[in-house]
Amino acid sequence: MNRSLPFLLVASVCFGAEPVVIEGEVPAEGLFFTVPFEVSAGTAELELRHDDLSNANILDWGLFAPDGGFVGWGGGNSEPAVVGAGASSRSYRPIALTPGTWRVLVGKALVTQQPARFRLEVEARANAVLTPQPNRTPYSPVAPLEVGRRYYVGDLHVHSLESGDARPSLGEIASFARGRGLDFVALSEHNTLSHLDFFAEAQAASPSLLLVPSVEFTTYAGHLNAFGVSRLPPFWLGLEGARFEAAVSDFEAQGAVATINHPTLDLGTFCIGCAWKQPLASGLRAVEVGVGGWDETGSLFDESALVFWEALADKGLHLTAVGGSDDHRAGRGLNQTQSAIGSPTTLILADELSVSALVRGLKEGRTVVKLRGPEDPMVELRELDFLARVGDTLIGSSVRLEATVRGGDGHVLAWIENGVVVREEKVRGAEFVSAFTLVAPAGKAARVRAELRVAQQPRTVTSFVWLAQNAGDPPVVAVKKQLSCETVDGALILLGLGLLRRRRR
Repeated sequence: MNRSLPFLLVASVCFGAEPVVIEGEVPAEGLFFTVPFEVSAGTAELELRHDDLSNANILDWGLFAPDGGFVGWGGGNSEPAVVGAGASSRSYRPIALTPGTWRVLVGKALVTQQPARFRLEVEARANAVLTPQPNRTPYSPVAPLEVGRRYYVGDLHVHSLESGDARPSLGEIASFARGRGLDFVALSEHNTLSHLDFFAEAQAASPSLLLVPSVEFTTYAGHLNAFGVSRLPPFWLGLEGARFEAAVSDFEAQGAVATINHPTLDLGTFCIGCAWKQPLASGLRAVEVGVGGWDETGSLFDESALVFWEALADKGLHLTAVGGSDDHRAGRGLNQTQSAIGSPTTLILADELSVSALVRGLKEGRTVVKLRGPEDPMVELRELDFLARVGDTLIGSSVRLEATVRGGDGHVLAWIENGVVVREEKVRGAEFVSAFTLVAPAGKAARVRAELRVAQQPRTVTSFVWLAQNAGDPPVVAVKKQLSCETVDGALILLGLGLLRRRRR
């Protein structure tokens, strides 16, 4: 049956009948809206087919159960969504199809053609066609894979097939990551935690690589990752009271590390919402200073991301430096703008290889980012004085530091204090050590980081060491040459090269 319905009239689907077709006009207000439909008793499986009826407009799709529970978010998945009690298609969780009013969640990713319309086909089945998925089990943290304090090496931004714009399995991801010598990989799917159902099986098959629960909280004005996530707060901002600041607070309350993703990656409609334009909520804890390998896209975006990071530090935001490949293909079939898992690489100083220990290391700012990959030189920054610590801040008036560079012979080590390069040194030998004393003025928080430069460009970056005489002191803002935090117009660059990365994400 074909129904063009106002939203107050609810379509009813019955198994055995023809699929219900719901057509309507996209509301002018808001970024999200819902389309209700009724499910009758005895339904074993639903199939939802969707169309934005336009080559110019882009709509995203998800599903709510009658109790308001979130079922999944296919986003821009081109295939239909199939949901049932024993199995569901990618990006959705299995759920019993209780009778009542279900709702399709629709996101207005891009609406430029008016009037904007949509089409939904809803088919109810008494017998499921999806193969049951007994390998789906609730996620629970595993015991530490290794005990011992060292820098654990990983990638904080990887996508599997549970993201609509990605294709690899967890097994393919684990195999490639182990081949690059990684200790952990964070799976950060777009607005869904459906991938966590498959962690137990994949983790058992990869006992030396830690799979870390994460999510890419994808909005139309910025993306963030939540490392160590256990639940997904509402991302349908503006609908039913959902707010960005509340979502960040939720991530912080559950112990996850909320990370600003690719803040200066401005590709316009070719990567919707990729550049950061969301508020700077207080619960943000990290920022991607590197996304994609240096050889692929890093030279375009990483230096502007470093400027962005320093500017936020001047505002008093203590954000840990991280990097992520944003790999969607497990290293296979990449073009010149796509980087493989591990490029860039994030190293986290932790007491063991566990999710909780890595989260603690991130919150304390104990990271090093290798912008090209695991083979880059290492820079280890450590304190020589024992001082009390509050979060990522050492408490005292001064602290002696030491930077040890390994594998950087012939390159340049820069000390960057309060956003200003205060010393540069030529690295000599396989292991090079440089000392530095950081001083915090009364009432101010000082910061310093070390950066190894290759051919005058950043290659390995440490997080800040923060120092203050009192926790909560505002930052020192040094007089410096004016730097711009504006995003790089990468879309024009990539268009000129004919190397666009992804249409949507």
